Amino acid sequence: MSIPLSAPEPRGLSPDRARLQDLAVKVLAAEEVEDALALLVDEAAEDLGAVSAALVLPADAGRWAYEIVTGALGPYLLGQEIERSSALGRALATADAPAFEHIAAIRLDARAVGAAVGGAVSGDGGIGQDTGDGRRTIPAALSLVSGGSHGIGALIVFSPACGVPLRVDCRERLDALAMLLGLCLDGIGAAGGESLEDERGRIARDLHDLAIQELFAVGMELESLTGALATEVAAPSDARVRGSVEASVRGVENAVAQIRQVVQSLRRERPEATLSERLRHEAGLATAGLGFAPTLRLPSPPADLDAEVEADVAEDVVAVVRECLANAARHAHASAVAVNITLFWEGVDRVLQVSVSDNGRGIDPAVSRRSGLANMASRARRHSGWVDALELEQGTMINWRVTLPAR
Repeated sequence: MSIPLSAPEPRGLSPDRARLQDLAVKVLAAEEVEDALALLVDEAAEDLGAVSAALVLPADAGRWAYEIVTGALGPYLLGQEIERSSALGRALATADAPAFEHIAAIRLDARAVGAAVGGAVSGDGGIGQDTGDGRRTIPAALSLVSGGSHGIGALIVFSPACGVPLRVDCRERLDALAMLLGLCLDGIGAAGGESLEDERGRIARDLHDLAIQELFAVGMELESLTGALATEVAAPSDARVRGSVEASVRGVENAVAQIRQVVQSLRRERPEATLSERLRHEAGLATAGLGFAPTLRLPSPPADLDAEVEADVAEDVVAVVRECLANAARHAHASAVAVNITLFWEGVDRVLQVSVSDNGRGIDPAVSRRSGLANMASRARRHSGWVDALELEQGTMINWRVTLPAR
């Protein structure tokens, strides 16, 4: 079954995608993690027109607190602990991504909030609703933040301008910012045990297909502009010059982000990372190359996936997802990519399936050499599995499935 995806965008980046890539560049270039986290939380409040935005992170085992808060609710929320019995507390404890999306409001102390922001959350016409017990429910939208060794957290926007539940475009932007927060928190790559030769090959492909091609495009743009400036008949307009320079600067910044992405993936100080953490990390890294956040759906709760999939299969799952996301960034010209990981019984066999869909231009029939698919097929055969590539009405779906060892 294909995963519904929106229609592809025309050639060139939309303002939202360009903005997200610029943000990814800043995050990857940030010297201090705290600065990057604050930048992303500020961006969430501004981008979604929220009264406040907050990053919730673990305080210690089984406890979470508001770590960074921007906007009107900052003075009240900062440092406050999350109630374990609340919907948010339960979602954090189970790391269940869909549970975060289903939360539509956060209950806060009405008097304390009123003191912090005055009439913004109290009185007629204010946001939220009194519950009659000294509390007030504030409309909110949430997205899971996977911080690797930092644990599971949440990005929350309070009373966003586009309403709750979020429109699809607003949900995509919130999820993209949550992925960048996770990437920032994870800091170092969580890649596993590829062989040295595989690693060198991947680095060469990523540098050539992403960063080098980006720089090549910048060179072509500047060469075209130089030629136009040298023409005595009709010099280019100021708008054309400005547009070419801005596009070239963005291209160089994107190339720098891609190179930083490759460097991050080389740092292997966390081999103990779980499969679900590593998959979220790969999705976060892919955001810079795609210009948007891929959708990632894991079994609920993700701990089941981590417990059931043994290390050798997990290595191949991560490698397949990485290859599919890289291919989408290089070739698909897509505006949406969805990664879906499922576990199910087929007779007496326990089966794991990885499905990656995009809404891009599909498989080029002129390309006969598909080493990526061959590598995925080889990985599948090691576990009595297979892979296929399906042409969708718009785009492509890769299905990779294997049989898990009996326990």
